[in-house]
Amino acid sequence: MDPRKILEELDACLKKAMSQGLGKNGLVFPIDPAAVEDEQLRPFCHRLAAVFDMVNESYKYAEHLSRGDLKAKSSRNNIFAMPLKGLQASLAHLTWQARQVAEGDLNQQVHFLGEFSDSFNHMISSLREKKMIEQRLELITNVLGEGVFLVDSHGKIVFANPEAMRLIGYRFDEIEGALIHEILYKQQLNGTLYKPEENPLFNAITSGNDYNDEDGVFTCKSGFLMPISLVCRAVYKDNILDGAVIAFRDITVQKKHLQTLEAINELLEKQATTDALTGIFNRMKFNKSFTNEIQRAQRYNTPLSLIIFDIDHFKQVNDTYGHLAGDSVLKNLVRLVASNLREIDIFARWGGEEFVIQTPETSLDGAIKLAEKLRSKIENHDFTEPEKITTSFGVTSLKKGDNTISFINRADEALYRAKKGGRNQVVYMENRHD
Repeated sequence: MDPRKILEELDACLKKAMSQGLGKNGLVFPIDPAAVEDEQLRPFCHRLAAVFDMVNESYKYAEHLSRGDLKAKSSRNNIFAMPLKGLQASLAHLTWQARQVAEGDLNQQVHFLGEFSDSFNHMISSLREKKMIEQRLELITNVLGEGVFLVDSHGKIVFANPEAMRLIGYRFDEIEGALIHEILYKQQLNGTLYKPEENPLFNAITSGNDYNDEDGVFTCKSGFLMPISLVCRAVYKDNILDGAVIAFRDITVQKKHLQTLEAINELLEKQATTDALTGIFNRMKFNKSFTNEIQRAQRYNTPLSLIIFDIDHFKQVNDTYGHLAGDSVLKNLVRLVASNLREIDIFARWGGEEFVIQTPETSLDGAIKLAEKLRSKIENHDFTEPEKITTSFGVTSLKKGDNTISFINRADEALYRAKKGGRNQVVYMENRHD
């Protein structure tokens, strides 16, 4: 075969490879070098056939590398595969570095892959910054005096800080993956269980809404209902609901302080409205109630009567038996009178030994009968020191156009007449001109 024929065969082979690719068989040398008769051309053909083999091997080698097969091999003397071997070594080292990064080593740097190195190193820098932020967030949640939960969009617990675990008494592995509204926020303040579809925390988490509860409870591991103040805020990732952050704090101490404050206020209210000696309402409380009752009676046109009475010759009791005996008389009298009144009647100490009774929905006749009943019971009661006391009563009922002053003055006038008429009696006034 002459040189021209050899070149024609090579040209045809190369044209086919350049137009159709190497295919499965690769770049096949078109002639057998051993069959070349020209002794000077034969070695050249052997070398050219060897080049074809190197190209084929390099092509397959590159294919393996492109599929991620970093264990692929090529001949040592393959000059075309040398750059690929360098790339293989770089990729193998990069793979090792990626594993190190995956295990948390963010000190890796790449300097041998050109623009890829810049991208890789930028990624490492971003991861470092993200890790720093995560570490800061972890530090913040660890030292927070509030409990913090992170839940997914279904309400499953995926994170809890140490304070949350301390407050509810669980270990994290005991509640991880549990639904927060089924294990913790499942009861109302009165102990009633929420219905699943009516649980406000669950509805807020699944709908991506904010939720606050200043007076809720968590059910701790011990079963104890811990009073809490809770805030729930939705978390979105790429505009898709990803769950919620829930922060809460134990308000047991605040509750106790509030209860103490309420008790103090109740005591102060009682002290401000109650007569210290007898325990019934004082004059200030009576006046407030009396004004409201007059307005109610006038609005609905219902009867209202008023009784004023005092102890006859009470000064003699104090002068003869002492003030302690006088105090005892007042307290015993109050108990006796109160036991004969209705719940709707208002009984108050008007001042000194004088008392007043407000009798809603009671006519003048009914109030006179009540006053006479009380006068008789007091007269026949044994007060020890002194054994007997008497009382005088003034009675009247509400008239059209009355106000508190005219109403009380009329009852007071009736009492004055009872005292002036000899005491130990009931006097009533139907109108201002009696």
